[in-house]
Amino acid sequence: MELCFEQTVPADRETLFRFHEDPAHLGLLLAEWPGFRVLRHAGHIHPGAETWVEQMIAGCLPVVMGFRHDLYEPGHRFGETLIHGPFSRFSHIHEFEELSAGTIVRDVLNVELAWQFGGALMTRTFLVKDLRAAFAFRHRSLLRLVDSDVVSRFVTETE
Repeated sequence: MELCFEQTVPADRETLFRFHEDPAHLGLLLAEWPGFRVLRHAGHIHPGAETWVEQMIAGCLPVVMGFRHDLYEPGHRFGETLIHGPFSRFSHIHEFEELSAGTIVRDVLNVELAWQFGGALMTRTFLVKDLRAAFAFRHRSLLRLVDSDVVSRFVTETE
């Protein structure tokens, strides 16, 4: 199933892309999302690098997921594909489209749970709702980080 989530962020494309280039910042974006944590990452998102995360399900079941970065077009887009976890298919492309009023941040996902976890039926019935909630939370978090200058501060510190 393909899903697309978009938001317009009042910041320039290059700043937003550079913020997202550090996988540790995923932990900032989802710091208050219940049960989420970044386990390890390569420190960058270049092809071949891996990022591993854990998400608690129902407050007690840890689900570990590993992603390998496989697309990197600086300033424009990057992507990763699941290499470990409960999905038969999971790819995620992050796109950044510059506007006069900021940047469209677009997340395109192609996901399906593995058959032993309910496959397409459970993906449509339950997972889509959870993903919509997670990306709505992530969008609010990104706006909060931009408004508080956290995003531009991290980018400035790495220059």
